[in-house]
This record gives sequence, C-alpha cells and structure tokens, in this order.
Amino acid sequence: MFKSLQEYKVQFLQGFGDKTRLKIIMALMEEEKTVSELVKELGCSQANISNHLKTLRDSGILKSRQEGKFVFYSLKDESVCEFVKYLDKMLLNLRKKALEGT
Repeated sequence: MFKSLQEYKVQFLQGFGDKTRLKIIMALMEEEKTVSELVKELGCSQANISNHLKTLRDSGILKSRQEGKFVFYSLKDESVCEFVKYLDKMLLNLRKKALEGT
C-alpha cells in the first residue's frame, strides 16, 4: 500500500531529526562510506551507526550496495544534497530575521 505524500514527508523529515543522523548525511555528501568508516569518522559505536543507517534507509534518504563483505552507504539521490544545502540557507535566513526582530 502506498503512503500519502504527507506521510512520506513525515518519514523523510524524521531522518533529519537526530544529530548523529545529520552527521551521517553530511559525511555521505562527500562520498559513499562503509559502517566502519562512519564509526571512525563520527566516533560512535557500530551498533549506534547501524541503527541510524537503518532509519535513514527507511526514510528514503540513503541507499546501500554490497561489494564483497563490505556494505557501502550513499545518499539515495543528489536531490538530498540540494535539500540539505537549501535547508542550511533557509535556516540561516530565518535566524538572521529573528536576530533582526523581523
């Protein structure tokens, strides 16, 4: 059964709702990585990273591919990078307006 667009939006945005998941997304904007590489880069446990990767996959943000015994994770689409960049720009603009009192 297909989810409504609204349900899909909620699930997608939940992927961004955690600091560690945001760090994973930012790390994968550079290049695809394995769990081990993300563990080393982010300083989290393998179990923690794996749980967040599952959430990100379920949210439609990440994809994975297996090569031998390694699983490589990457952003599902370039539009995820564009979304993150737009979000940064939007939040900076909102913050600026809040500081200016408008």
